[in-house]
Amino acid sequence: MNLLSINTSTKQYSVAVMKDEIVSGEYILPSSPSHFSNLMPSIDDLLVKVGLVPQNIDGLIVALGPGSFTGIRIGLSVAKGFSECLNIPITGIHTLVAMASQLPYLNEDICPLVTSRKGEVFTAIFKWSAHGYLLRCKEDTCLKINDLSSIIENKTIFIGNDFSNQGPILKQQFRENQILAPANLWNLKASSLGILGLKKLQKSGSDNVDELVPIYLRGADIRLPKKVS
Repeated sequence: MNLLSINTSTKQYSVAVMKDEIVSGEYILPSSPSHFSNLMPSIDDLLVKVGLVPQNIDGLIVALGPGSFTGIRIGLSVAKGFSECLNIPITGIHTLVAMASQLPYLNEDICPLVTSRKGEVFTAIFKWSAHGYLLRCKEDTCLKINDLSSIIENKTIFIGNDFSNQGPILKQQFRENQILAPANLWNLKASSLGILGLKKLQKSGSDNVDELVPIYLRGADIRLPKKVS
C-alpha cells in the first residue's frame, strides 16, 4: 500500500511516501506562511524521486493538530483534495499522539509540546501500557510553557517541536526527574504519522472527508491589518 503522509502542524513541516511501514522517501522543511508554497512542489518532487505518480497513491494520512492554524488548514486541504480527486482513502491523526508515539517502549510519562502563541504550548500526557498501547493520562490543554509543572506528576520525558527555544526553558523549570528526548527526535515526522495512519486505515478504513476537521484548542489570533497613515 503506497501512502502519502503530510504533517504541516508543527514548526517544521514534513511529507513522506511509504510502502506500508517502510519509508520510501521523506522531506523535512522549515514552515512559515510563505514557506507552505513549497508544499505541493515538495510532494511532486518526492513522488518523482521514489518513482511514483499521484495515481499510485493508495492512502493519505494527515496531521489534524493541534498546532499551526495556517499549517493545519493547508495540510488538510491538500490531503482532502488528493483524496477526492483520486478517490482514495484518507485518515487524520492527532498531532500530540503521533509525537508521543515517536518515543516507544518507555516506562516514563511522555509530554509532547507544540508551540502555540504568546509563550504557550499545546500539550498532553501519555504513557505506554505493558501491552504496548499508548494511553492518554491527561487531556489536551493549552498553557504557558512556564506553567507545565502544574500538569506534571511523575518522571516525564519531553518531546517538542522547537528544541532550541523549548529545551532551555524545560531544563530550567525541571532540574531533576525530567528528561528531554534527544534533539534529533524533536518535531513530528510525517513517517511517524504514516505508521499510525496505516494502522488506522487497516483497522477502521477511511475517514469521512466532510467530517475530517482540524483540532483547535484555542481561538485563532486574527488581527486586522495596521492602517497606514
